[in-house]
Amino acid sequence: VSPSRVSIDYRLVAMAKKQKVVKVVRVSAFSALLPAVVICIGGPILIYFFPELMQHLFFLNFRRMPMTDYDNVTSNGVKTAGRSFHLQGEEGRIGAWHMLPQSLASSNLSDGEMERLLQDPRYPVVLYAHGNSFDRTIAHRCELYNVLTAMGYQVVSFDYRGYGDSEGSPTEAGIVNDTRVVYDYVRMHSKDNAVIVWGHSMGTGVCTRLTKELSLAQLAPAGLVLESPFNNLRDAVMNHPFSLPIRWMTRGMIDRFVLNPLRSVGLVMESDERITHITCPILILHAEDDHIIPVKLGRALKDAAESSKRDVEYVEFAKTREFAHKFIYSAPELPEIVSKFVTKCRSPAASPAREEATAAVS
Repeated sequence: VSPSRVSIDYRLVAMAKKQKVVKVVRVSAFSALLPAVVICIGGPILIYFFPELMQHLFFLNFRRMPMTDYDNVTSNGVKTAGRSFHLQGEEGRIGAWHMLPQSLASSNLSDGEMERLLQDPRYPVVLYAHGNSFDRTIAHRCELYNVLTAMGYQVVSFDYRGYGDSEGSPTEAGIVNDTRVVYDYVRMHSKDNAVIVWGHSMGTGVCTRLTKELSLAQLAPAGLVLESPFNNLRDAVMNHPFSLPIRWMTRGMIDRFVLNPLRSVGLVMESDERITHITCPILILHAEDDHIIPVKLGRALKDAAESSKRDVEYVEFAKTREFAHKFIYSAPELPEIVSKFVTKCRSPAASPAREEATAAVS
């Protein structure tokens, strides 16, 4: 065989190997990209035709811890005495806890005595509305209860319909209604005692809507605390880590294929509009390194409140402290921040400001 013939054969073999490698790379690239393409295109189509599915993913009430004991408050890391009770909601019972100030942890009060304690002005009441997924027993929520009860506050926490031991299926209107049921119960028994409504994450949207409705009815709570809040559903969805596959869409496409279908099933969460109607003092807490709800959304909500001349205080925690989305409770200065806010809410000076705000939105 001539040398030139051998050289040609080697070149043919090399070319064949190269073509095979290119084919394998193309197939691999296609296989890798196909799921992403399906998600990017198929996701919005699924939301458009099945908005209930996206609503289900928004609420995440199917995420549960096994073997949870809702009846024994202290078995979940709560450091004070308390009682588990149920209220009747639209879709069945609503599970709730009433936790005492830690100074009364050993007082051995009956359920009736605990209920009557709600009206004791020495112990203001915090009504806590949690975010999506899991329930009132999760560790970071119990740690916040511990901070508040150590400060001498009573805490009432509950689960929306479809969460924890509460019955039903969540919708925006439904979970707001559940919060109103618990608020009305607390308000009825607290009489003139201060009630502070506290929402975290998704719960900030719930509490902002509820407090707007209460303000318009001149039934606003003493104060509203919004921890790690968002300004509106659009920005919350588009800035969430799970939204990466749909960020290629234009604003018009987002409206048509994502937001309008969600609105059709009642999921709105327009806190930046609703906060302009709130007549009680507002405290916003946000961590700079929040990766679930970016801090810019909390700032935007603060701006909306300030532009409508609401009584709002904004506290931001530096990213170096690593509080992220759910660890603000660990800030050593949090008790002082909350105590000053509650004192302001209870002061006589808050009444004229409340009346002025009520007149402005009526």
